[in-house]
Amino acid sequence: MSIEVPARLALRVLGPVRLEQESGTFEPGARREQALLALLAAEARPMSRARLAAMLWPDADDVDARGRMRRLLHEMSSHVGRNALVTDRQTVALASDVCAATDLASLRRSLAQGLYRPAEDASDESLAALENAADLAAAEFAEGLVLDECDELSAWLQRQRESLHQARAQALAHLVTQLEDAQQHERSLHHAQELVAIDSLNEAAQRRLIRLYAAVGQPRAALQQFERCRQILHDELGVEPEAATLRVADEIRGRDAATTALADDPPAAVAVRFTRSGDVHLAYQVLGAGPLDVLLISGFISNLEQAWEPGGPAAFFRELARDFRLILYDRRGVGLSDRTVDPADTSVSSADALAVLDAVGSRRALVFAVSEGGPIAIRLAVEYPERVAGLALWATLARGTAAHDYPWALTAERYERWLDALVAQWGRPAAIDTFAPDHASDPLVQRWWARMLRLGSSPRCMHAVLRTLALTDVRALLPHVRVPTLVMHRTGDRAVRIDAGRHVATAISGAQWLEFPGSAHWWWLGETTPVIEAIKGFARRLADSQR
Repeated sequence: MSIEVPARLALRVLGPVRLEQESGTFEPGARREQALLALLAAEARPMSRARLAAMLWPDADDVDARGRMRRLLHEMSSHVGRNALVTDRQTVALASDVCAATDLASLRRSLAQGLYRPAEDASDESLAALENAADLAAAEFAEGLVLDECDELSAWLQRQRESLHQARAQALAHLVTQLEDAQQHERSLHHAQELVAIDSLNEAAQRRLIRLYAAVGQPRAALQQFERCRQILHDELGVEPEAATLRVADEIRGRDAATTALADDPPAAVAVRFTRSGDVHLAYQVLGAGPLDVLLISGFISNLEQAWEPGGPAAFFRELARDFRLILYDRRGVGLSDRTVDPADTSVSSADALAVLDAVGSRRALVFAVSEGGPIAIRLAVEYPERVAGLALWATLARGTAAHDYPWALTAERYERWLDALVAQWGRPAAIDTFAPDHASDPLVQRWWARMLRLGSSPRCMHAVLRTLALTDVRALLPHVRVPTLVMHRTGDRAVRIDAGRHVATAISGAQWLEFPGSAHWWWLGETTPVIEAIKGFARRLADSQR
């Protein structure tokens, strides 16, 4: 085992010190030293000795695990230097200068400089930062480290690796967009190739790559890429390319540009912006300019860019934005917002919603919350009633799983089986027959949902998010809601039983209850006109009351 202080560090090198391994594997002691360095570098905060000991030696009793932890720290101090570790009787941390020197810290700084800023503010420095982030995130976190005997630690390592994968994809996507907008097509093409290599089923990235090949004067390469895209979609998903992709290919083949203009991207008015809630960056969009703000709190998964693709709620959004200012955002842990390791409870999530309202300058908004977003909206209305003009709740529930006095949800055991089945089919149109039974065989909706899952989160992260949602219980808050409330539900909803919606409406004093025919859990499918009219009528009454 040796120590090096290289000038440039790969992600497998966690700081100015690294532990060498032979033949690509670590010896048992070195594995735990490397694991501890990985934990401390990634978390960048003091961590409980007891917690670390339990993760590193899950089969040992507390006394034995703590003793092993003391010996490990003693041995490490001679390997990495006494000043690299900051310890007391309860906690362990990496020294701040060591943390600041890690590639993880460099990655976070680069993302902050390049990713979390408006596209129009792009500069050479921010583009260079994005390229640095994409380069750093290309390496595997704690490369070569395997601890099969430590389940919790192995799961943590996997989440970190998936988070880096997602960070690279986000950095590349922003690079491609900004460089193409700046007419730097050659440079944009290189990053578009990298992005497609990460996820060949990302049709929007494929479409942009095809377009960039043509922009740099390689129409044959563009059409070859289109054929590859077509074949991949057919082989993996059994679908044809979207109409927008076909139009790009037709345009390159020389058809009339007026009939083949691209129409797949959302308008500039809904460009993605970022704000912060504590240390977490939240992605949001704003469209429309009506007399009342409407904040949408989504269900368990979302992605602001994928939402605008065919098959999703784009038409519904535009219809609301005709009369009101619509505010959309991705919750922490999903979509374009930061992929946090630990999912948030409703208290943290309501604070995030408030941060988005602050970012867009909204003093008071109607909160349109769907499914699992309902409990967040309820807490927001109770804790910050001055910021909530009213609640419009769609297909929501007050508790994540069933209890003896709450029979309107899945039992914990059935919920766990449903979750395992969902995660097992991740990246395909998983559970679509539950969320949209009447549209389950529609190729457009299938494709949209499969991409939403891939872009919205990773299987492991979503497993953690949904387990947290299962623990949600806001029943005690319902009698304290004092803002006007509209509760809506479809009678045949399979994802959230209608009785759960009735319970919410009954427990909130003065709430208006509306039932709609149909089975789609997703509000933008099926007969949407009555739903839109109900929301708009409710919103207009709120707007009139504020005048």
